[in-house]
Amino acid sequence: MAIVDEVRQIISQTLKVPIERLTPDTRLDDIGAESLDVIEIVFELEEKFGISIPFNPDESPSARRGAREPNEAGDLAFQTIGEVASAVKNLVDAKRAS
Repeated sequence: MAIVDEVRQIISQTLKVPIERLTPDTRLDDIGAESLDVIEIVFELEEKFGISIPFNPDESPSARRGAREPNEAGDLAFQTIGEVASAVKNLVDAKRAS
């Protein structure tokens, strides 16, 4: 299963949103994700993939660039499902390379 599909599945289960509604372009705040939901999603992803996702926005690439304002979904440097999946993939790839 592709990482984006596994991310969609976790988000679908956490937010109780039909997986069919979730695309890489779906914004977390558009599907009702609040800060605690994002934390739960992050914990699930970390456990599933054996990675550590930074909670501190200062640790994210977008925060280092000052790219955007915090959003209602907790601003963990991603706003869409595709951005979450990309971050997870990068962390998984880095873990494999080390």
